[in-house]
Amino acid sequence: MWTALVAIVSDTRHGLATDSSGSISNGNLYYFSWAGLVTGVALFISYLKTIHGIDLAGELRDRALRLENWIYLGMFGLIQMGSSARLFDNHCGVHNNNNNALLGENTELGSVSFCRKCQLGVALGVITTIASLIVVALKIGMTTSDNRLSSSSLFTSELLTSGMMIGSEAVGVAFITSQGGPGAPLNNLYYSTWGTLFTSLVLVASCVDDYSSAKD
Repeated sequence: MWTALVAIVSDTRHGLATDSSGSISNGNLYYFSWAGLVTGVALFISYLKTIHGIDLAGELRDRALRLENWIYLGMFGLIQMGSSARLFDNHCGVHNNNNNALLGENTELGSVSFCRKCQLGVALGVITTIASLIVVALKIGMTTSDNRLSSSSLFTSELLTSGMMIGSEAVGVAFITSQGGPGAPLNNLYYSTWGTLFTSLVLVASCVDDYSSAKD
């Protein structure tokens, strides 16, 4: 329910918490909707732990190192992809450009540059989500304690993948959140683009720290 509420509230077509450009127009509604979603997830995790004895957060931490961060990266990528696609659908194309002109909206919203940046956001979101899912699947399915070669290969894959994510998301931040970009206003795309970059940095830092510890 909270997921659907966040999606509706954040949709620029409804004009509830965001305006036509995607910028936050009602901070209370926007932030409390997200706070409600986070609280709902936290309560559900607490319910599983208290009633059924399933410590989901603990399982993620104990199952494999950095697994939780890879899941966060995938979530940010999914939000980035969805937000970019929604802004593209709402403001790009001949029909939407004509509507923007008739309504007297900012012409930057339907410009070629704006639409290409939306497409960049979709592409980065898809790549980030797929890469994260692959790494998560490998970390869950691989018994690293029994196969040191597989463990080494997985570690190398993590380091290379997170490093590439830093490069690609740095480009995304530069273009998507720049002036006239779909992520320039404070919105889901802005936060998710910075979130993917920050999480990638955390992953690389963790890999480098593990490598340094192994050498010592």
